Amino acid sequence: MDVASLRNARLADLYTAAGAYDTLSKAMSQHVTDWQSGTADRVHGSQWTGPSADAAIPVLDGLTDKMRAALTEVSLIGKGIRDCADAMTLAQGELTQALFEAQSKGFSVSDTGSVSWPASTNPYQATDWETKQKAAADGISKQIAKALSDAVEADTSLAGMLNLFARHAKDKSGLDEKTAAADAYLAQFGDASNPMWQRSMPLKDAAPTEVNSWWKGLGPQGRQWFLSHHPEVLGNLDGIPAEVRDQVNRKHLNDLMEPIRTKQRLGQPLDSSDKANLALYGPIGARLGDSKGDPPIYLLRLGSEGQGRAVLSFGNPDTATDISSYVPGITTTMASLGPGANDGTNEAENALNLYRAASGKAPAGHSVASVVWLGYDSPGMDLGAASTKAGKDGAPEYARFLSGVRASHEGTQPPHLTSVGHSYGSYLVGQATKLATQPGSHYVPPDDVVFIGSPGVGVDKAADLKMPSGHVWVGAADNDIVTHAPSKLSLDPDERWYGRDPSSKHFGANRFTVDDWSRGNPIDAHTKYLNGRGGPSLDNIAAVVSGSGGVRLQGQRG
Repeated sequence: MDVASLRNARLADLYTAAGAYDTLSKAMSQHVTDWQSGTADRVHGSQWTGPSADAAIPVLDGLTDKMRAALTEVSLIGKGIRDCADAMTLAQGELTQALFEAQSKGFSVSDTGSVSWPASTNPYQATDWETKQKAAADGISKQIAKALSDAVEADTSLAGMLNLFARHAKDKSGLDEKTAAADAYLAQFGDASNPMWQRSMPLKDAAPTEVNSWWKGLGPQGRQWFLSHHPEVLGNLDGIPAEVRDQVNRKHLNDLMEPIRTKQRLGQPLDSSDKANLALYGPIGARLGDSKGDPPIYLLRLGSEGQGRAVLSFGNPDTATDISSYVPGITTTMASLGPGANDGTNEAENALNLYRAASGKAPAGHSVASVVWLGYDSPGMDLGAASTKAGKDGAPEYARFLSGVRASHEGTQPPHLTSVGHSYGSYLVGQATKLATQPGSHYVPPDDVVFIGSPGVGVDKAADLKMPSGHVWVGAADNDIVTHAPSKLSLDPDERWYGRDPSSKHFGANRFTVDDWSRGNPIDAHTKYLNGRGGPSLDNIAAVVSGSGGVRLQGQRG
């Protein structure tokens, strides 16, 4: 396989061939049905007996078995050809994208895929110009090599499949039901069950940077193919652009909700599945439906895992210069992301408050995105809130999400990314930050970390998070009872349920001013940090997010 062969391949012919085999399979299926009902079943139901019947019936049954086996074989061919055509389409898209990049840089590409560049005629060319040209050419050459390799794999796989069925036809083993069943089993559970288009994707645990490079390398042709054929693999994939994820997840949400809306319009009863989907996804649908587009909302994740999964972003994180990512605490459900009162208990409203406050403080030329991340099973008001399990389980997913935000960002400069954790969410954020800053980690840490209403973040001091000095912030109202939750093991007055009090002198974070909510109750003090009624708390967090400065500090506890 060379560049010209893949570039000029008429893949529509492969799809036509697959369609022809599908048509043949459909016709054979009807023929087998007609034979069964019109001949075999009639003979078996005729009560025909005697020597002639004893000789004829096994022959009839043998013909039925052969036709069924042949039908199985033929039905597999169309699928195999289409699988190859899909893989070849993606490989051709990758090649087209690589050739476009080469042309845009003035590079030349040989039939074998080697990339070269013209010599510079500028006597004042930078000394590292040649090195940069070589690096760019090597990158494009690798893209071309991958496209050719994927095409060869698809071509080899198709040739092997067609040769197999040709042998079965020639030696008539394909008329044996055991042989046909074995071929069907391999198609369903063997290598063929892992389609070639899927094999071209990054591995499950690939870093978001690799996912983003793969997506860009597909080119317009390959990206559109995935959107048309397998959007389900894109919506929750970190590293895929926000607009793509939003498009896919909104369609998925609509597909889930439209049958329910139809039943409701017609006055028809909802079954248990409808009711479950309405409870899980209805709030998100209502939030998106009520939005006037200012700011635009991006649905970056949607899923039914555990208690439900959803990630919303107010503003586009791929283009924003300053991004906050907020992880709420216990009792957070999908319902708290739907429409609701702006009283501190609705987590989407809290994120929207932060968007507006940070936008108001953003320097000229800056833009803001504010994310609310519900990618874990938030504990309830029970023993789950006393356990670190939910936070530890959710930390890798959150660290990966933040890395994906960086990977898909479109700006020439990396965004300023602030991770905000409230209550139990602060513990998860602390654990995710530790994962991202440890040596050799493939996660990318945030630029700033903000803990509010925290019962501890799982470390003894801010320095243990390995963040740059001065980039760990904490807000703790003196009458917020959660920030005073005592340790279950230690008599140290600074020890909290999940580690040392982040607002203490020993911890060493920047403690900013908040409203102690002296006119309300301790529960109010815990829920108002991202609400305008929380005093200076929201403005201080917005100053951290926007990098505008002017954060008002207060003394640390102890």
